[in-house]
Amino acid sequence: MATKKERQKVVAEKTEIEKQRILKIMRDAEIYTLTLDPLIESYLDIFEIYMTMLLQWKEKGYPATQRHTNKAGATNNSKHPLAQQVETWADKKTKALDLLGLTNKTKTGRQVTGSSSVRKNEELEKPKPVEDELTAHRKKWRNAK
Repeated sequence: MATKKERQKVVAEKTEIEKQRILKIMRDAEIYTLTLDPLIESYLDIFEIYMTMLLQWKEKGYPATQRHTNKAGATNNSKHPLAQQVETWADKKTKALDLLGLTNKTKTGRQVTGSSSVRKNEELEKPKPVEDELTAHRKKWRNAK
């Protein structure tokens, strides 16, 4: 088992690596701005707590449940507290990533899939609307005023 100082050192290293990774991804995607720094720091705090809980849970062998004896003397299995904490902080980490724009949820409206039929030196023009009888009638009477 690792000591508390060793665990803190590992978590600090992983947090720094995660910071560099996030910044690289955001710069490559051209979504990084200075105004996102507080949000990035918040994400890194969440990541640090998540990694601490995960390492503690890993050292215990990833137990899913633990035995608990209540006041009446009955012994029951309950979800391990570290498993609950890891799950909670993983959700918070995902939400923070979503706020940073690093999940695929935020990109669905902006992505274009498939290839374009327009050549590089060609411009795509909007099709002109087809004028039906109703539109022509409306135009006629709106302009008549």
